[in-house]
Amino acid sequence: MKSQFMKTLFAVPFVLYLGALPLMASALELTPQQMANISLDTAVVSEREAVATLSVNGILRADQKRLFRVSPVVDGLVTELKVVAQRKVRKGDVLARLRSNTLGQAQTDYLEALVRNDVARADYLRVKGLSDEGVVATSRLLAVESEYKMADAMLDQRYRELTLAGMNKAQIKELARNPDNIAGYTLSSPVSGVLLEVSVENGQMLTAGQSAFRIADLSVVWAVVQIPVANIGNVALGSQASIRVAAYPQQRFTGQLESLSGEVDVSSQTLSGRVVIDNRHGRLRPGMYAQAALQSSARTGLMVPASALFRRGNANYVFIVRGARSFEPVKVISGKPVGGWVGIESGVRANDIVVSSGVAELKSHWQYQGGE
Repeated sequence: MKSQFMKTLFAVPFVLYLGALPLMASALELTPQQMANISLDTAVVSEREAVATLSVNGILRADQKRLFRVSPVVDGLVTELKVVAQRKVRKGDVLARLRSNTLGQAQTDYLEALVRNDVARADYLRVKGLSDEGVVATSRLLAVESEYKMADAMLDQRYRELTLAGMNKAQIKELARNPDNIAGYTLSSPVSGVLLEVSVENGQMLTAGQSAFRIADLSVVWAVVQIPVANIGNVALGSQASIRVAAYPQQRFTGQLESLSGEVDVSSQTLSGRVVIDNRHGRLRPGMYAQAALQSSARTGLMVPASALFRRGNANYVFIVRGARSFEPVKVISGKPVGGWVGIESGVRANDIVVSSGVAELKSHWQYQGGE
């Protein structure tokens, strides 16, 4: 059975001309038996772009822009608690019902102002009609018109007080239709998400602004990662990131590096970065430990697989294929590995074929045959 190396080698057209190439003095020549006992893979030296990745650790956090606290706008007594912590809620779901004397007074004042306004308006329209017929004096019309304007201004003031108490236009309109239902109001969820905290109980008196519920929209989460100072120059805002968590070891979650801290942590010499992750599936939870592979800047040039390099003394070498069983160890000047590839500055040319797997076995044969 032919080895993978033989299949790869004879699939390259220019191998037909290799027989005419003279072997270097240091070239390694294997016997047919040695070739049969070795497994080799090859790669073509080519111009390519390689993207390095930086592996860092982090912790998942809720998106601060998607955290919500629900608080009453006016003092109120909790008459019915509708939810418990860690439950999923939808936007508009009622979380609790409350009763407020402060709100009740504001509603009563509004209803009273509404009645006064209706009476003043009716009186004004009546007197205006009589004035148009010349039955009443102009002074009388001006007096009732002034009373109507004052009643209208008072109604507007009472309306604003209700809006400041947390009532919307539809609720105020419903109050006018159903004036018997006063003093009661609800706290509702402003967003769909997970109820992280419930800080109230039935019968509890809440003050205006007191935190009652904490809700998180977890459709997007953050991975707060720590980047070593030595690697800061290799990452940039907008870099793609691959996220792994212990709960789903076989799954990769994609994200993007959105921000970098402006200050380095003195003790750890790391810079905090925030990776934004799409979590519409809901599998990621705040508090999980995460590993993030951040893409760094891409490098372009002649490259070979990192596995093709081997060390001899203080130098790097690769084996260039010179024939079906002939390999030449060539000293190269290489850069840093980038995404499994290494840039080569000198020693090889484009379209050279190098051994990328089985290098250690070839090196052993070369040294046995007296290689440098």
